[in-house]
Amino acid sequence: MSFLDRFRPHYAAHLKLAIPVMFSQMGHVVVQITDSMMLGHYDTTALAASTFGSSVFVIGLVVCIGFSFAMTPLVGAAAGKGDVAEAARWFRTGSLANLAIGLVIAAVMMGLYPFLDRMGQTPEVAAHAKPFYLLIVMSIIPLAVFQSYKQFAEGLGNTRLALLITIQELILNIGLNAVLIFGLFGFPELGIVGSGTASFIARLSMPVAYILIFKRLDFFRPYREALKTARVRSEDLRRYISLGLPVAGQFLLEVGAFAGGGILVGWLGKNPQAAHQIAMGVASFTFMGASGIAAAATIRVSQFFGAGNRVEMRTAGLAAAHIVLAYMALTAIGLVLLRNRLPLLYTPDAPVIAIASGLLLMAAVFQLFDGMQVVMLACLRGLTDARVPTLLAFIAYVVVTLPLSYICAFKLGMREYGIWTGFVIGLMVASTLFLFRFLKLSKVTPSPV
Repeated sequence: MSFLDRFRPHYAAHLKLAIPVMFSQMGHVVVQITDSMMLGHYDTTALAASTFGSSVFVIGLVVCIGFSFAMTPLVGAAAGKGDVAEAARWFRTGSLANLAIGLVIAAVMMGLYPFLDRMGQTPEVAAHAKPFYLLIVMSIIPLAVFQSYKQFAEGLGNTRLALLITIQELILNIGLNAVLIFGLFGFPELGIVGSGTASFIARLSMPVAYILIFKRLDFFRPYREALKTARVRSEDLRRYISLGLPVAGQFLLEVGAFAGGGILVGWLGKNPQAAHQIAMGVASFTFMGASGIAAAATIRVSQFFGAGNRVEMRTAGLAAAHIVLAYMALTAIGLVLLRNRLPLLYTPDAPVIAIASGLLLMAAVFQLFDGMQVVMLACLRGLTDARVPTLLAFIAYVVVTLPLSYICAFKLGMREYGIWTGFVIGLMVASTLFLFRFLKLSKVTPSPV
């Protein structure tokens, strides 16, 4: 069998699942980008404050989201076996666990509020960040509920519903931002507080919409019936937590490294901080495409894993790697060509634009490594392999990325470009380690003659 004959069916099946998730994930980032654009045109200090507040908040956010990702491979394996009752049981178990972790995270993040002005930011930025931070922390709980429904549906292979709800979120957030930040139609001009309020309301609308869809859509009817008898078992809860916590840890280590880099940039002043936010916003938008490809990889790998088909399981994972490399190469070219124009969408401030255009060149470099690491990690998640990848993530992001960013920025005098150098090298290490781990676990042993 030729290379193309082997992988072509997987490319088509993968893209069918991945494309709705790609646009859904991009929609979430568009929400953040529009926040930054509107705040950037409103006031540079407000943009820097939202960057700082989001850099702290995102640590708790990704733990919540990462923990919920445990549901997809467990439901996917049940779907691969055709076991409706087991899939419903995992939904019941995961929903309870996700809500509990959301409440805990919200409480912890609230506890950080008094310390925001002690994290090396200017007093002006810290003061603006505080009310914004409180509002976005409140959105974690509805987001935890939404994630339960989203990850359950994705485990069943339905990736379209999340896209529809994300479009709703995007429209609502953009409209509320315009009204509340700038004070349109007689509403008070709230600035950064208006942005935080818009984000909270938009995120609250997401679980409400998904619950209504779940109750009415025929696709979920067998699972609604199975839920009537589904019970949360202690052994299932332990297994869910044992998978969810390491996955959350992986997300925390990666995003924590980037959030730590965002705080380091804040030590350099508000112009580098605003430029960093612009470059990260653009890079995050393209990365969401890779994240969608990764979500499809978890679904397909887990379903083949549940069905006991190791050959197709490995092929599906490698096909996802091919797709993400091609996609990220295209986005890298786009960043290089548009590096001087994209910052203009955020701010008219010339010094900020100059720094951001240089950072976008570096973002173009780490696109390939970032895409590869997220897809390989998703494949490992599909195999319910979580503990060793968490150790590998610790090596890449804590041992390599953060120390190297600090050294390059402050000891070698590379400033914000030094911080991004650490990002590039850390992602390269992560992608290599995750790839070799997947190749090892998915290796097909020849059958004895």
